[in-house]
Amino acid sequence: MFLAYKEITHNKARYLLVVVTFVLISYLVFFLTGLATGLARNNRTAIDALPGNYVLMSKYANKNLLSSTVTKQQVDQADTHQAALLGQVSVVAENTKTNQKVNSNIFGVNLSGKLKPPVTSGRMPEDSNEVLADDSVLHYGLHQGDHITLNGSDQKYHIVGLTHDRLFYTVPVFYTTLTTFRQLKYGQSRVQNVSVLISPHAFKKVPAKMEQVTRATLINNIPGYTAETSTFALMIGAMIGIMLLIIGIFMYILTIQKFSMYGVMRAQGIRTRAIIAALFWQILMLAVVGVAVGAGLLMLTELILPKTMPFYANSILFFSIATALIVMSLIGGLFSLRRILRIDPLAAIGGE
Repeated sequence: MFLAYKEITHNKARYLLVVVTFVLISYLVFFLTGLATGLARNNRTAIDALPGNYVLMSKYANKNLLSSTVTKQQVDQADTHQAALLGQVSVVAENTKTNQKVNSNIFGVNLSGKLKPPVTSGRMPEDSNEVLADDSVLHYGLHQGDHITLNGSDQKYHIVGLTHDRLFYTVPVFYTTLTTFRQLKYGQSRVQNVSVLISPHAFKKVPAKMEQVTRATLINNIPGYTAETSTFALMIGAMIGIMLLIIGIFMYILTIQKFSMYGVMRAQGIRTRAIIAALFWQILMLAVVGVAVGAGLLMLTELILPKTMPFYANSILFFSIATALIVMSLIGGLFSLRRILRIDPLAAIGGE
């Protein structure tokens, strides 16, 4: 370690370039990871919060919540002893004073039942013209106490409270009664349809033209969710692989430049394993410093990012990515190993 440190401090400019490479790649990987995590969470947090792992929905919907409709007859035929009804419809909410429009979702639920979300500010809705909003609407110009219209209707809805971390399909969720949901989706509240049934236990009775799926399956079939997560995972994996190649090439070039010095060290009786240890200590120190600086830059970037950007910093995931970057850098050092093991002191000193 001492030999590695002395060599780095003696050739600061040379190794600074390696550190900058670590910083840029690690920062890019961290940023992409934050975006990927943020997009994934914004698609699913409202579904993750559902207190049940089993979902009963229409078979024709292809496991897509946006397309599912369950009739009253099907609800009556299903085992609904522990199940809760959920209605979903996509809407555009408009502030009646500022005309600010927000893409959003309506979740119609029994506001005193199992699907009742926690209230972080204000109170739960008590009438059909009241809604509970995810607090992300604050970033779009809506506030508790505002009156909104939904899908251009004349009916005004009062935001009486806020909840937290309830997004679906990357947009905020408004919680309201099943009556309001039915009025918005079907044009009249007398229609007793819902979107899905949620239960903590598997349904024993599955009516005709319906199917039972897990919550994970429901999430994976959110339009675009799997494509987004797969694309970002491929990009992050590619960047980590690029880190291996770049660091391997850098250290191989530096090893060739120091070939004569290694020959002198071998002639002096310094063991090959000491030279190899110095190489990997160098990589470890450079990687740790570069990744740490990249993480610091990401923290500064997070402070200035707009709140509407789907960015989420997961400390456990970031630590895993940082560890992977460092490990891949050490693996990249293996490119130079064969060259060091074949050092001939006389040939190295002679410059051959």
